[in-house]
Amino acid sequence: MKITLSLSGGGLRGAAHVGAIKFLEEQGVEITAVSGSSAGAIVGLFLASGLRSEDMLNFLKSLEKKELFAWASGAIGIFKMERLEKKLEERLKIETYRDLKIPFYTCVTDINTGDAHYVNSGNPIAYTVASSTITPLFSAKKIGEYSYIDGGFSDNLPVKPLKSYYEKSLAININPLRGEDLSSFKSLAIRSILIMIRSNSMPAKKLADAFFEVKGVANMHLFNFDEIDMAYEAGYNELKENWEELSKKLV
Repeated sequence: MKITLSLSGGGLRGAAHVGAIKFLEEQGVEITAVSGSSAGAIVGLFLASGLRSEDMLNFLKSLEKKELFAWASGAIGIFKMERLEKKLEERLKIETYRDLKIPFYTCVTDINTGDAHYVNSGNPIAYTVASSTITPLFSAKKIGEYSYIDGGFSDNLPVKPLKSYYEKSLAININPLRGEDLSSFKSLAIRSILIMIRSNSMPAKKLADAFFEVKGVANMHLFNFDEIDMAYEAGYNELKENWEELSKKLV
């Protein structure tokens, strides 16, 4: 079976994408093109670079908080992602989208217009980092004359750039709403962000041939390094449980 794959953002819940990819590998599914926003862009970049699921998981588990949350002194934003960018450069050793094994579309949001851009030329690592910059937590990423922020703000599950492909598309969402006590400012803020991001993921249900949401990451926090294995297992096990029904939509 050949398919295209679209991956949503969701912080370290992105390990669920890796678990799903592990299952697809076992089924012999060939992915001919991939798109992603934020964490989905990082995993999509791994996939397009030719990494296997085991290598992806090892990379995520090797991350340290200081690599994601480096203080951005003197910049607009609390943290910057330069250390993550350097680590991606060292691991992948790619400079342009032409270096990738399969077509890859990185969704970024233009901070000036608010528009989604589906990028497939230039430096894929730079655009992937841009796609992962949740402002104002992180500083916006300037590439050339333009500044970009998290792709999830404009299209968190970017199926659109894959519609021109012959193969059918599978869209994976890792942002299910969770049940929680909304009695604190923090919980209310997180809930509001998730609702906003989820709302622009829903068009993917109509655009994709098959839509799959990983329910088991609902109570996982966006940046909990201790829950990476849990997210990975949820992605693998839930796709396995739903594969019979989903696969019928992809043939």
